[in-house]
Amino acid sequence: MTDISPGVVPEDVHLQQALDNAVEVLEGESDAFASAKLRFKDALRRATREAPLHSLAIAFLLGVLIARRR
Repeated sequence: MTDISPGVVPEDVHLQQALDNAVEVLEGESDAFASAKLRFKDALRRATREAPLHSLAIAFLLGVLIARRR
C-alpha cells in the first residue's frame, strides 16, 4: 500500500498536466503563426500590386542572374 501525502502529486497526473499545458501553448502559437503568415501574404500581395512593372522586371532579371551564378 502506497501512502501519498496531500501535497504530493502522482507522477502520471503531473505528466498529464504538463502535456495538456504544452498542447494549449502549441495550439495558441499555431493560431498566431497562421495569422502572421496571412499578414505576410497580404503585405506581399499589396506590395506586388502597387509596384511599377519596370521595377518588377528588374527584380526578376536580377533574380535570374543570381540563380545562374549558383
